[in-house]
Amino acid sequence: MEASQSWFEKNGFTLDAVLHHQDIIPFIKKYLFTSNFFTLSYLFLNLLFLIALLFSFYIQISSDTVKLFDSFTWFGFGCALTFALVPIHEGLHGLAYKLCGAPSVSFAANWKKLYFMAIADKFVATRYPFYFIGSLPFLFISLVLIVLTLLSNDGRQIMLLSTLLIHTSMCAGDFGLMSYFAEKSNQQVATYDDHQNSVTYFFVK
Repeated sequence: MEASQSWFEKNGFTLDAVLHHQDIIPFIKKYLFTSNFFTLSYLFLNLLFLIALLFSFYIQISSDTVKLFDSFTWFGFGCALTFALVPIHEGLHGLAYKLCGAPSVSFAANWKKLYFMAIADKFVATRYPFYFIGSLPFLFISLVLIVLTLLSNDGRQIMLLSTLLIHTSMCAGDFGLMSYFAEKSNQQVATYDDHQNSVTYFFVK
């Protein structure tokens, strides 16, 4: 459905928060440092992937499969691969919006603060569609990386685990937004993007 003030008034919603796209970090921090399923999952997965990466470093270097200097080179490749995945990540957000019924999707980037957004102008998303939209890129990319990691050895394993860890950490915005919905679990929540004014509105009932 397309957002309109009359639709929200008719359905008993009131404005709860306004997120300016150029000032997204304080909003994300506020909801990322709470305690709910999404924030605890984010913390746990980052810790798990960090341990897996360190263990891979230890195994590859101690078995002399990879030299110490080369291991850091593979880590650098993992960093580069993470940024190469950004278009795929945002494209998956766009696909999820389309599957949920959004008529159009656009993309924006803040290169200074290094974050990226998929925007579905005036499309109203409620709780569970938003969970799908917010989690699809993380779930799909993580699954692919985990499978490839299990099939790899030597430096490629370090590269893939590095990518998995860094990509997960860079999903902070997605987890923070889903955390907002989780914190409003006793209320109905709806949100939409206003692309022209670079803001996202959140309504509750």
